[in-house]
Amino acid sequence: MNKGLVLLSFFAIPFFVSAQTVLQLEQFTNYLGNLATVPAGWNFSYQGNYTSVASSGVSGPNSYKFGVTLATINTPPFSLADTVKFWVKGISTDAISKLVCMESPDSIAWDTVARINPLPTTGTSFSYHINSLAHHLRFTYVKSVGNVAFDDYSLLRNNATSSGAEKIIVYFNNPVNTSVSSGVPAIYLNQTIDDTLIAYIDRAKYSLDIAVYNFIQSAAISNIATAINNAYSRGVKIRWIYNGSSSNTGLTQLNLAIPTLASPTTSSYNIMHNKFMIVDAHSNTLTDPIVWTGSTNWDAQQINYDFNNVVIVQDKNLAAAYTAEFNEMWGDTGMVANVSTSKFGPFKTDNTVHSFNIGGRYVEMYFSPSDGVENKILAAIGSANNNLYFGVYTFTESTVATAINNKIQSGIYAAGIMDPNSLAYSAYSILNPVMGNMLKVYSGSYLYHNKFLLVDQCDSTSDPLVLTGSHNWTASADTKNDENTLVIHSAIIANMFYQSFNQNFIDLSGTLTSQCLSTGISYLSNENVRVFPNPSVDEIFVETNFSGGLVVDLYDMTGKKVLTKASNGGIKFPINTSDLSDGIYLMRICTDKKTITKKIIIAHN
Repeated sequence: MNKGLVLLSFFAIPFFVSAQTVLQLEQFTNYLGNLATVPAGWNFSYQGNYTSVASSGVSGPNSYKFGVTLATINTPPFSLADTVKFWVKGISTDAISKLVCMESPDSIAWDTVARINPLPTTGTSFSYHINSLAHHLRFTYVKSVGNVAFDDYSLLRNNATSSGAEKIIVYFNNPVNTSVSSGVPAIYLNQTIDDTLIAYIDRAKYSLDIAVYNFIQSAAISNIATAINNAYSRGVKIRWIYNGSSSNTGLTQLNLAIPTLASPTTSSYNIMHNKFMIVDAHSNTLTDPIVWTGSTNWDAQQINYDFNNVVIVQDKNLAAAYTAEFNEMWGDTGMVANVSTSKFGPFKTDNTVHSFNIGGRYVEMYFSPSDGVENKILAAIGSANNNLYFGVYTFTESTVATAINNKIQSGIYAAGIMDPNSLAYSAYSILNPVMGNMLKVYSGSYLYHNKFLLVDQCDSTSDPLVLTGSHNWTASADTKNDENTLVIHSAIIANMFYQSFNQNFIDLSGTLTSQCLSTGISYLSNENVRVFPNPSVDEIFVETNFSGGLVVDLYDMTGKKVLTKASNGGIKFPINTSDLSDGIYLMRICTDKKTITKKIIIAHN
């Protein structure tokens, strides 16, 4: 099986990407293929080089030559890097030969950053994120036939203009359009989601809790079952919940000592449709707990071909909430499932925290059917000020379609993709006459299996968000199934999903125009107004040099007024939000001549 890019280490995505610091730069211009000319600080196990322009990067003649199997080069030590870039060209290589890049904090323990296979036979530049704790990089050539030219290496640190970093990463298993990136390119894993999943299984130290609708192990994907068994052998505690009405043939390859639990198959229940894994939820090291979720089931078609996304979040509080949901289905907090107390679907209760501050980003998390997820979808649609995009496998709910229709009628720009699975339902009949060519029906050979909504992705002043997870827009998902949904309030993450949506839409012969009309209002009757901090914890300030009186009203997303405060004007006045629940609110700032509306977020966690 040919593999391309594999990202195996967890990394942080900067909140804002600005200037880059170049920590190391080597263009091999002075390297002549012998020990005396090896660049300072580098170590080469094999001496050889190319001198032609055709076998060199943009820096010009001379490149390093990987000429034998297991030829290895080691970079000088470094610190605080997050990106490595280099140029590679395969010279008469085949589909088996590969170049492996690895990182290490100490030159003893090595983790794979990327495996390039097959190698490009035309010169290609690659860029990969690396772990912030890495101090060494190593490149190794595994040769079948042919050699590799390596050139234009650089090691970078992206300087963020905001403190903190995003602890959320997303992957897509179909091509993305990075030309519409707002600064951070989306990552397309070309038939390597399986390898990335295995990397997260391999990093587990203490526990793995897995709730996946269907797991089918086959030769077309890397051996997930073996990775699970290896984790069990090294002492990781593993629990597995699966959908009782799906084949789940991959479970037969697990060690028989690993406990599993099937969801009910009674008429009062539908399906356990989750696709999540929790890594080391109870670790005392705050950077260990990880949640893997998204729309991807664990089988070859879903991983390699059906249109899907993966969302990975490194946050202890979120992992604890997912664990509470897992335990409710498991019926116990221990290793043995208790079928007498386990609860699935409509029998579950709303017993988890829903609001999180993750790397400075406000994130909402909901489970179906206990948490009323359809109402969250409607609230997200209702928050759109500029544009909304959606990509959904099964879309049957007329209430959601009507909400989108209403937004379109109010002037919001909208585009969507449905799988043909949705054509027979009222949602399509409601939206098709209104959206026309802005609604595409997937026409390829596989499934358009995503379930996401993007709101105001290009306007950072209007609470850009992405809503995604396992929840299709159906009555069953909302009232019977076990599902999970994340709402991530982040311009960067929303734009990454847009890069995926944009390419999907273009591939369906669609056309999208730029709809980035800013709704941020900087003036009130020609006087400056600022609302901060946003998100707010217990207090938010309205700052203005407007000399007259102001009235500030705060409304929740149902339209209910929850707070009113008046001011006689001045530089700044505070509004206490400590008694308000976490969530999104609309703030109306009124004078006798003008009213403006600002969207604010309250997040106490």
